[in-house]
Amino acid sequence: MKLHLGEAWGVLMKTLPCVLVRIAVYAIVALGSAIYVGVLLLMAKVFGGAGGILVLVGIVVLFGLLKLLQRYVLYLIKAGHIAVITEILQNGQLPENVGQFVYGKNVITGVFKEVSVLFAVDQLVSGAIKAFNKTAVRVADLIPLPGIEAVAKFAGMIVNYAVTYVDETILSFNLTRKDRNIWKNAETGLVLYAQNWKPILSNAVALAVINIAGLVVCVLIMLIPFGILAAITSNETLKIVWLFLALAFGYGLKLSIINPFCLISTIIAYNHAIEGQEPNVEWKRKLEQVSEKFRELQSKAADYVSPPPA
Repeated sequence: MKLHLGEAWGVLMKTLPCVLVRIAVYAIVALGSAIYVGVLLLMAKVFGGAGGILVLVGIVVLFGLLKLLQRYVLYLIKAGHIAVITEILQNGQLPENVGQFVYGKNVITGVFKEVSVLFAVDQLVSGAIKAFNKTAVRVADLIPLPGIEAVAKFAGMIVNYAVTYVDETILSFNLTRKDRNIWKNAETGLVLYAQNWKPILSNAVALAVINIAGLVVCVLIMLIPFGILAAITSNETLKIVWLFLALAFGYGLKLSIINPFCLISTIIAYNHAIEGQEPNVEWKRKLEQVSEKFRELQSKAADYVSPPPA
């Protein structure tokens, strides 16, 4: 198993403008969420016992808003970063006289037209990978440690966590294809993954562990300044807000740096694994047998009508 960490870090540094955009966006989201939580806590104090219900309702509303933001804004930013990563891995650099953020956005909207279509493809790919992994993957094959079966449930959670790198890698593969049938491209990418699942998923699992460790480090780093701020205030509400900001900023830092770093490594491993291969009919049939999402993807690929040339 080769993780390609050095190469992945080099590519990540070439996408630094995208990384900085992601850090700025997540910082804004964290600040907005912290202000919202602070207001909820103040209202809870004002309204006494009824304030607890208000806080619970407010937290549910916040998660709903963040979910919408993730689906329609943050996911597009992440996909644009993946487009930039893909171009650099393919050609070493972006076209001249174009910013990374603009380039990524233009590629994604040009290929998928609408964010909802991009999200739909991602959901089908993710569902197909999970269904395949459940039937084809043994945790002991990926994590060959003594007694691993005894903690198979926890290990299985790590495998599922690693799936996000694989489905985003399929997105990268989709962007490299000249065929405009995005559903067919995703189908092809999935079959190639199935043919080579062990080296690709083994890498992704190792990177998932690195990602979790990275989250801990990022949060600890953010706890230093916000911990100092919490220590010098006697206001309990402010202490909670500072703690919330430390967790939110740490998580945002992880999403902006650690996640794309691990993803790049997975893309490199995938590209090496599938090099020179064509989709195998037997693996395609296996995917058809185990995954309803894969069959739905095939249906959409078959129904696709190529738009007339501009």
